[in-house]
Order: sequence, then C-alpha cells, then structure tokens
Amino acid sequence: MSTRKKSLLPLIMLTLVAVVLSACQEEDPRDLADEPYERTEFLLGTVANIRVYNEGKEEAMDKAFEHIADLDRRFAMQNPDSEISEINRQAGIAPVEVSEEVFLVMETALYYAEESDGGFDPTIGAVTDLWKIGQPEAAVPNQEELDAALEVVDYRLVELNEEDQTVYLPKEGMMLDLGAIAKGYITDEAARILIEEGVNTAIVDLGGDIVVVGNSTRGDDEPWNVGIQNPYGERGEIIGLVPVSDDAIVTSGIYERVVEQDGEEYHHLIDPETGFPFDNNIAGLSVIADDALTADALSSVAFALGVEEGLAYFDTLEGAEVIFVTRDYEILASEGIRDAVQINDDDFKKID
Repeated sequence: MSTRKKSLLPLIMLTLVAVVLSACQEEDPRDLADEPYERTEFLLGTVANIRVYNEGKEEAMDKAFEHIADLDRRFAMQNPDSEISEINRQAGIAPVEVSEEVFLVMETALYYAEESDGGFDPTIGAVTDLWKIGQPEAAVPNQEELDAALEVVDYRLVELNEEDQTVYLPKEGMMLDLGAIAKGYITDEAARILIEEGVNTAIVDLGGDIVVVGNSTRGDDEPWNVGIQNPYGERGEIIGLVPVSDDAIVTSGIYERVVEQDGEEYHHLIDPETGFPFDNNIAGLSVIADDALTADALSSVAFALGVEEGLAYFDTLEGAEVIFVTRDYEILASEGIRDAVQINDDDFKKID
C-alpha cells in the first residue's frame, strides 16, 4: 500500500457506551431542551437509538426513524424483497437496476475491498449465509460447505454499470452481504435528516455506528466524550474515553455476535480467505472518521489488516483514526488520536 497521505472517498458525512454530559448550559447559543428527546427501536438487526437535544425537534426523530426503516428494507440481506436479495437471486443471470443509495454503497464497498486486498469483501454473502451468526439457526458450517461458498467470493468479479445504475454478480451462487458497511451509510442518512430538520445537537447510535451532531451539552465548543467499550465486559462497560465532535465513530469486536460449538466461541467477523472468523490479536477496535460509511468500511479493513499493518495504514490516511484493543489488554491508537485517548481501567495498558 502507498505510504503517502491519502484523502478518503468524498462521501456524505464504539458503541455509544458512555457520553459524559453536564447540565450546565449557561451562555450556550443553541436552543437546548431541558431533557433530550430520545427514542429506541430494533432496526437493522440491532438496537437503534437517537437522542436529540434541541428544543421542539422531537418530530425530527420520527422522520429519521422512517428513513432508517426504508433503507433497512433496501439493504437487508435477510429481507427477500430487498435490492440486495434481488441482486443475489439474479447472480449469473442478469444485472439488477438499483437505487442511488445501494449503488453508492456498492461503489464504496468495492473501493475498500481493493484497499484491503480483499480482506474486506462484500461478496462474502455465501459464507455468512452458512454461518448465520446473529440468527437463531446459527451454526458452524462444515468444511465442504465452506469450500463451495468460498469459490464464489471475489469482489473483483462484481460488475457495476454507472450509466444504467446496475449491479451484476456474474457467477451463479454469488451473494452480496453489505452488513459490514450499509449500517454506516444509514447512520449518516439519519443524521442528515436531523440536520435538515434544524437539529444541531444530537447523537445517532445504530448498534455501534455513531454520528455525533455538533458538540456536547457541556458547551458549544466542548466535544462529546465517547466511551471505549471493554471487549471483555458487559455492554456499556468502558475502559476509557475519546473526544468526538461532528464526526462518526464505529466500534466492532469479537464480543458482539458469536456462535458457540463444542465449547468454542466463533465471532461474526469472517475472513474471506478462510471462511472462518479472523484469527488475530484484535479484541475490539474503534474508527473515527468524518462519516459513518467511511468509518464502518475502515473498521472492517482494520480488522482484516491486524494491529501492526492497520496502524501503518491509518497513518497514511487523512481524516480517519483507529483505536485497537488487543487480546493482551493493550490499547494502541493511530498517531492523530493517540494523545487524546484516555484510559481509566488499570487492566488495560495504553501503548504510546
């Protein structure tokens, strides 16, 4: 990979385990409500939560959730009526005309597949469909099944036609799974709706894909302090904080979704080369970027690259940072965010 500084794709703009807030709102020019408007729904196969802090903007959340539900219907691999399902059904048969949203996400997915030399591959659907991690019927597939599925995993074969806005999988049995990137785009879109409705202080959290709109309620120039999830603790148990303003932060790890068989746990982050979960030293990671689509894609890239190569890669990027939590209880961060990461759990050691 090139070592020059690279700008990320020109796109639209950690699990929210802790946001440190203050009730002090004196001399704040924003019209903040005494209590935030908050709504939680189960969408995208996860818990979706939005908090809006501006007075009189509760209806903006309704519009954001409507848009989330609409995009979920387009992207969900498990929804037989989604555009992704139609692309998969037409594999080896014909190109499928898709919406602008799906085409944009596909372009982005293929860009980052190339960046990671296939470590992130949106055509991994045939493999993830075997594992079904996160679904009631999740199980470890046998090697013969995996070998057959791996034969149709190859992002380089995908054909995009920009003029006709079509996506084509040329091999029968090929399947897209955009679960590792579509949620980021949907998070961005929810934030965009809020901003269009006049919201300037909010948090959109779609199961670990987070966009923070504006600065925190501690002050108009004060960032949100977002917690770093303890990969070995309960959901919401944090090991430290990182400041974020008008940015996205996406967290992922081996703790999120697992299937257990014969006393061994298998996490949901699948290596497109082996068909099994990545076997490296990463327990969890968080990526900060200008938008959640980029952060989501880069979190997959970072997991595929591993700690050492991942840090080197992020140090070539402009506008994106990464924080790794290793299985050895070490915290390593890319150069641009390293000094800002605060660790407050003595079981973990920050490596400078």
